[in-house]
Amino acid sequence: MLKIKCFVFNPISVNTFVIYNESNDCIIIDAGNCNSREDNAIFEFIDNNHLKPIMILNTHAHIDHILGNFATVKKYDIPLASHPDGYDYFKTAYAYAGAFGIYYEDENTIYPTISLYDKQIINIGDDILEVIHTPGHAKGCCCFYNKAQGFLITGDTLFCRGVGRTDLPGGSYTELVDSIKNKLYELPNETVCYCGHGPETTIGDEKRCNYDIPE
Repeated sequence: MLKIKCFVFNPISVNTFVIYNESNDCIIIDAGNCNSREDNAIFEFIDNNHLKPIMILNTHAHIDHILGNFATVKKYDIPLASHPDGYDYFKTAYAYAGAFGIYYEDENTIYPTISLYDKQIINIGDDILEVIHTPGHAKGCCCFYNKAQGFLITGDTLFCRGVGRTDLPGGSYTELVDSIKNKLYELPNETVCYCGHGPETTIGDEKRCNYDIPE
């Protein structure tokens, strides 16, 4: 059975998730830790609980979601996985950091060594996450679904009563709505959504109350 620990990191308040199970295998989703204090917070949780990191997954490669990739890969010598449609964002991470007032060194960019694709299965010991490709907020956006326990890591595709912005390069409101309505809204209403920013929600609640998505 998977457990979820959420950290809120960096000036843009990204939700970084450590997902782990009884065998102590774990993955990190959207490592947003951006300084030594934040590094220590996530590393101490992992080490104090004797967890064994397997990989980092990026829901997408906007700068606020990848700030901790370098420190985390360096600490645990684990691979980074992301959808190939978003690989260009890694090349421009330094420029985007400056635009958002975030300190970032270009030489700290870690490039993915594992490519994610739609319906791919990520194994965490005996547990699994399914990759759902959800372009729209950015190229290469992915969500991660656990059917057995009924939860979804949505990244910036779907928020509680909102959706990810689509005015940055690679964004498309039409694609975003299509991803949500034809992929995420097909999941059971009771599916718990852990979002890239802000509080959790459910698929059913968003169908009823999310007015950013047209009927």
